Amino acid sequence: MHPTTQMLENARERVTFPIEELTKLIYVNEEIYETFMKAQKIIANEPTIRNHPDYHNWSRKQQIIKSYEKLRIMHQHFNLANAVHWAPLLSIFQGTTPTAVSFAMTVPALRFLGTDEQFNLWGPKFLTMEIVAAYAQTEIGHGSDVQNLETTATYDPQSNDFILHTPSVSAVKFWPGELGFLSNYALVYAKLIFNGKNKGVHPFMVQIRDNFTHKTLKGVTVGDIGPKLGYSTKDNGFLAFDNYRIPLNSMLARYVRIENGQFSRHGNEKISYASMMVSRQLIIFIYPRMAAQALTVAIRYSITRQQFTNDKGVENSVIEYQTQQDKLLPRLATCYGMIFTGIRIMQLVDDNFHRVQKKDFSTLQQSHAILSAIKAYSSQWVVDTTEWCRLSCGGHGYAHYSGIPAVYFDTAPNVTLEGENQVMYLQVARYLLKVLQYAEKNPEKVPFYFSFVLQIKDTLNNKDLSNINTQLGYLLKLSLTIQLIQVGKRIKDLMNTGKTFQQVWNQHVGIHLLSLAQRYAEYFIYLVFQEYISNANQSVKDILQSLCDLYCVQTILDNSSTLIESGQITQEQLKSLNELKIELFTKIKPQAIGLVEAFNFNDNALRTCIGCHDGKPYEYIYDWATKENSVNKVPQAVIDLMGTKIKPKL
Repeated sequence: MHPTTQMLENARERVTFPIEELTKLIYVNEEIYETFMKAQKIIANEPTIRNHPDYHNWSRKQQIIKSYEKLRIMHQHFNLANAVHWAPLLSIFQGTTPTAVSFAMTVPALRFLGTDEQFNLWGPKFLTMEIVAAYAQTEIGHGSDVQNLETTATYDPQSNDFILHTPSVSAVKFWPGELGFLSNYALVYAKLIFNGKNKGVHPFMVQIRDNFTHKTLKGVTVGDIGPKLGYSTKDNGFLAFDNYRIPLNSMLARYVRIENGQFSRHGNEKISYASMMVSRQLIIFIYPRMAAQALTVAIRYSITRQQFTNDKGVENSVIEYQTQQDKLLPRLATCYGMIFTGIRIMQLVDDNFHRVQKKDFSTLQQSHAILSAIKAYSSQWVVDTTEWCRLSCGGHGYAHYSGIPAVYFDTAPNVTLEGENQVMYLQVARYLLKVLQYAEKNPEKVPFYFSFVLQIKDTLNNKDLSNINTQLGYLLKLSLTIQLIQVGKRIKDLMNTGKTFQQVWNQHVGIHLLSLAQRYAEYFIYLVFQEYISNANQSVKDILQSLCDLYCVQTILDNSSTLIESGQITQEQLKSLNELKIELFTKIKPQAIGLVEAFNFNDNALRTCIGCHDGKPYEYIYDWATKENSVNKVPQAVIDLMGTKIKPKL
């Protein structure tokens, strides 16, 4: 057996929990797991679409063409209109998945904002991919500030239709995925002008390309915006209209409509949150699994990579160094918290959707707040974790052949898209302050995952921290509680000086609000982690509790200033937490290989040569560099330049 293969096998033998029990928790149910495994197998075994070592030497055009070849083949095997079928592809597809925007954003918006007649008209065509529709909201001049979008849809009472128009460069739709050349429709968000009055921003289902020739229709200007950081195969596009007429039924009309020349509103306008929830939910559910890919590569490589001899003259695996454990193990622990949180949020969103369909909006605001908090927290965490995985692999982690840089580039855009993270956090903070008011005046309105506001007095009066190592969850709640009270008091005090609420919010407490929202995200992840531990098979409870404890300890140590400044913990207690962290390293390190392999990524999905199941990192990286690297076929121009044009002049 190859020496590095033996190292991995030895590590696997030291795992003391049944890996398959964690796999069941990670993949929720049999359908999701079987679909994921089938997709991995199809992509790995089909030569025309399998992940290719030379991929990052290809031009962007070549990468895009390959992504559409994959889409065509995968469409033959799966129902890509079903998120259970296409969502797993996001983490194992080399390059982004075409039609993900159409299915994850446009279809839910059509379902929740359109009438039954509108959904029946367009919905079936999405399923057959006769329609692929971009979600055209963002403009060059406005992103998160939806209410100030400039594109107009003016109702013409003479012809009973709308005139869609882009009045300025800043009004050009810019960034929507799949708009550049894939979509033949777009869900366009525009200001409705009715009888000369602005009736707010509303969605319009608009055909932009011919159904048969795919040529751009007259009055429409559309194309791809160019290369970006990440998402190289996603055709993010621009879109402009020149007095482009669209029929009356283009406006999604479940909650607003024009009938007999009259404009009317129906229901709760905040339903628009619901359609955005699907894409944010997927970011939370899918992308931590891509961080798990990076962790799988980094931990396998850390076992097989040997550097520097011990006192017996034998080289150590780098996983044995405490500094390497510090890079990887806290992030591995948090990864499990993120995975469970993604599943729980999927359940919360599904519950909210069922309520909304019955016109029950009681959980809409809390679902929006939780989604916003975790979308912001998890998307940044995935990027940071991937970068630490790259760093933990030294120089080889820097190579695309490691598989880690691709994860970074495929996840970095999520920090900005589907709600810029700081904007998301500010919305969470606003809701937390509202819930604090509920606790004082209407405690029955406080949702379960915000019930800590009902326990403020008990939380602050609990002074028993004699064994701080058993109070980790309480410390997270305490830090959150203190920050919420401090922010609320700060806003009140500043307003008492004559400042307006808007001045205080924008100019004086922004940093505090972001921190408050982050503390809530951390506490929510802890609550979900504990739910999963309590319901887990007994055989994996111990390792899951160790992971949860490490998540808590690292989170507290990273953000200990609130607890220290408020006098809640001492320097000695902080020292105790650091000692507990090292103890947890000792418990978790032997289990690390089992914890990453519970995700069951095959080598093709990992796109790696340094983190393969059988080891052999050096053999594979040399083989890829020498046999799979098309750049080694030196262009004649380089030979001519070096051989004849430079040397004679030196």
